[in-house]
Amino acid sequence: MSSHTVVNFSPQKIHAPASVPSPLRTKQPTPETLSLPFTTIILSPKRSISATETGSPVKKLKATGGRDPSPDSSFEIDLTHTTHQTRTEFLHSKHIQLPYSLVENGKALSPPLGDWSLIISLFPNTKGAEVMDPFLIILVPTLPPKPWPLTVGGLPLRFTTEEYVDLFDRGRCGRGPKVMQELDLHSMQRTIDINDGIFEEVIEVFRKLNIPIRDIFWFGSFWQITTIDAVDAKQLPWRIANSAAFYLTVAEAPDGDPAALRRKVPVGKDFDDTHYATTPDALLRPGIMLASSKYTIFDPQNEQMEEVYDSTTSGILVVDTEGELFITVATHGFEQDGLVYHPNPATGEVIGRIVEDLPHTDISIVRLNAGLRYVNETFGTSTDPEGTRVSGITPPYPPHIKTYELLEMNSPYTGKSEGQLLGTGIRIPDDDTNGKMRYIQHKWVCFENGDEPVDGCCGTVLVDGQGRAL
Repeated sequence: MSSHTVVNFSPQKIHAPASVPSPLRTKQPTPETLSLPFTTIILSPKRSISATETGSPVKKLKATGGRDPSPDSSFEIDLTHTTHQTRTEFLHSKHIQLPYSLVENGKALSPPLGDWSLIISLFPNTKGAEVMDPFLIILVPTLPPKPWPLTVGGLPLRFTTEEYVDLFDRGRCGRGPKVMQELDLHSMQRTIDINDGIFEEVIEVFRKLNIPIRDIFWFGSFWQITTIDAVDAKQLPWRIANSAAFYLTVAEAPDGDPAALRRKVPVGKDFDDTHYATTPDALLRPGIMLASSKYTIFDPQNEQMEEVYDSTTSGILVVDTEGELFITVATHGFEQDGLVYHPNPATGEVIGRIVEDLPHTDISIVRLNAGLRYVNETFGTSTDPEGTRVSGITPPYPPHIKTYELLEMNSPYTGKSEGQLLGTGIRIPDDDTNGKMRYIQHKWVCFENGDEPVDGCCGTVLVDGQGRAL
């Protein structure tokens, strides 16, 4: 292998900056302190930073970052003869961009000509690598310590010690008919991508088959569908729009109990429970801690009643047709009285009240107390003091956003956390019995520092690379 140029860059913004630098959180959440700092770009042999062509990773970084991407370091290296220490250094990058991309038009790819040598040379003790969408999987004898890089070549990265193990539970293959064959979502040259109309066609297919379903997800190259009950695989379509279809049942993929999550207090981690509304004209923003009124539950461990409250996160500022301002919150995080506390009823105060629930969305609208101000700009960080300006709302599917695009959230439990869109989907409401085509848009996202749901983050706004809320 010829020598490659390796370039390290400090964190670059993937979104619209705030109008003025945003304040930093008074308390920095633990996950934010673990966020990896660098983007590493590996250039093709005989290419330099100054000679990179239009559309190269460096030029794209400059275009999206909004400022001159001066490298923190740059060096030539033969990746076939790197030391263990050098390979370990690659683990300290949040993103590693290759001379080629592993993503095209929202679909995962293998390296050009099946040449895995560059990827295998990146990390210590690598025994193998494969793309098993939605992940790039690296096989190692022992797992490296976290945090791990979020992406390599545009794909989310996962390490494993087990060979031939799928790290994403797709479900079981259908063994029934092919349906919607007139559409081809599998081809790299497709001229159509997933949209509301295609989801509605899939819903209609299962209605005609008399198979009740809960949700449908599209992961860029395959479908995952959850059926209400167990169904004979021979009745389930095995290809939909020329793409493989996999199935789970509600029993295999039950809904989590949001009440159980929102009552948990993070153990061994710092989180931001600062009271930011200490003055009548306080300026609040997305990502502050919110809570419900107190209520009483039975604690089986102590065999007694105890007072608890539910913690969630503030969303974005919205305006109605009459110009009145409200903020969004997670419906399930509040009691029937509609009172919204910040940061909680034990140390804070009521800052507003829910005035409307949006059906089937788990989103409620809150009117803030008179005098309080709210701005759609997230908290800054030490590496991104500008914060993010939320500049609009976008549907979570093409052409508005594609699979594997980068997203961001900023909650009191995670701080600023970058992630990727893995899939987009819909959920059919439980009361959808009148034959109307009703569904709720959903998205499947993984984040740095772990991809499990973070307790208390319900209500947090997800922002794309243009500062739009999904």
